[in-house]
Amino acid sequence: MLPGLYDTDRRSLKRFAIMLIAGGVAVLPLTTQSSSIAGAAAAPGDTYDAGLARPTRLTFPGFSLSRDPFVPTQAIREKLEAGSGAAPTGLAPYAPAPVAPIVRAIVVGDPPRALVEEDGTVRVLALGDRIGTLRITAITTEGLTLSDGSHLLLAIPRQ
Repeated sequence: MLPGLYDTDRRSLKRFAIMLIAGGVAVLPLTTQSSSIAGAAAAPGDTYDAGLARPTRLTFPGFSLSRDPFVPTQAIREKLEAGSGAAPTGLAPYAPAPVAPIVRAIVVGDPPRALVEEDGTVRVLALGDRIGTLRITAITTEGLTLSDGSHLLLAIPRQ
């Protein structure tokens, strides 16, 4: 059973209840006003997009493609391949130049590994693996040492 309340406690609870009811009644016009005004002002089928016009058809900006002027077009490549091997107008058959391998990352541990990009492919290599015709003889924090004594240094990314 609950203990009895004194008159001061009853008055405090009554004031608190009245304030809660008055607060709810005071906020009620704020919650109903925007929807009633917007509903009366809007015509059927209108959207509430702050007056922004919707385009009837989406358009995108145009762009022009540029190409390397030193690389023959597909038509010239086909003529070169279909011909006798002699390039017309002094052009040599198109062959992309070989790209030197790039050491992207090195993990020094047991065993050490290197992340090497070669001809557009990225491989994880270890000691004894081949890059082209050469074998990897050492992997250090600076780069790779190959079987002919040459070094591939770690590529530092541009900032």
